[in-house]
Amino acid sequence: MRTYLFIFATACIAALTACNDKVSNPDIESSSSDKASNHSWIPVSSSEQDSPEWSSSAMSSSTIPAYSSSEHIPHALSSSAEPYVDYSSSIEESSSSEVIEPSPEIVLDKDGFATIADVYKSLAPDEKAVFIIRHSEREDDVALETELTANGIQMAQDLGATLKSEEEFSYVTSGFVRTNETANQISKGRGEATSPKLITNYDITGNWFLKISADSLAKQATALGLKGSSIELMARWAYEGGYPETFYEMEPRAQEFMQAVILKNLSKWKRITIMVSHDIFVMPLAVFGSQKKVALKYHEDYHWINFIAGLAVIADAQNNLRYIPVKGAESGVIDYLALYMAEHKIYTK
Repeated sequence: MRTYLFIFATACIAALTACNDKVSNPDIESSSSDKASNHSWIPVSSSEQDSPEWSSSAMSSSTIPAYSSSEHIPHALSSSAEPYVDYSSSIEESSSSEVIEPSPEIVLDKDGFATIADVYKSLAPDEKAVFIIRHSEREDDVALETELTANGIQMAQDLGATLKSEEEFSYVTSGFVRTNETANQISKGRGEATSPKLITNYDITGNWFLKISADSLAKQATALGLKGSSIELMARWAYEGGYPETFYEMEPRAQEFMQAVILKNLSKWKRITIMVSHDIFVMPLAVFGSQKKVALKYHEDYHWINFIAGLAVIADAQNNLRYIPVKGAESGVIDYLALYMAEHKIYTK
């Protein structure tokens, strides 16, 4: 039966590859599970002002190789509790590391993410936290003014509802409409009486880790023969290194961000800051902060960073930083293989 299903799945993929000659919606950011379609999944260029994000269409058959019958097919957007592991680092001139006792209130799911609410509730009174997250679900078009979907608005409000308290938050965004809307809807979900004053930071628009333009990433991936295009290229770099002509080295560049942006501005922000950015920026930070333990290996299992997921950066009174990958929805990942299998009704046992 396994062999039959594998042959069947392979045949479906081959047939879809042969007939699918459309180019995807001009959008360079991943979508959520409920926005799957039959478009060919080919990232295309964004405008110069746009964040380098990925296609919102479902993955094409040519992008996802068939799994062998002996391989496990992951479930889409699922989570289960795992023992909490704290990823810690002291960001000082010496770049020394400090082991910090994990909080008993926090657990990581099977993909390595804790809920934002659990992390928020576990903070000590003298700790500050910056939650760096990808924006909520947006419309298919990708531009500076692209808005959130109705579902994206609800997702952000639901996250805000888990963070209700009397204290004020700071909200930092990339300045794009979808990041501004995400921040505003989180604030609304928290029950804040007025819309927050948004702080725009152009270091988080998405180019922090790139040495080339975002629009050149897909061309680079094509030249390397990567069927997963820009996403696969980024995943390989984040977990395996290399590509020095395209990317900065991840860990030193992430550490530089912590120094130049987080610690530089921490005293100006409230105890809690919600920083809303884009997947191309948030994904490497989550990999860095988890010491590559978070499950975003697109080149191996087709996982990509989900909406309102990212990394919590927590500072103690001495500005020692520790990191926890976080999610604001049910899962911190989008499992594109499972979505593809479900979309095309391909099942395994």
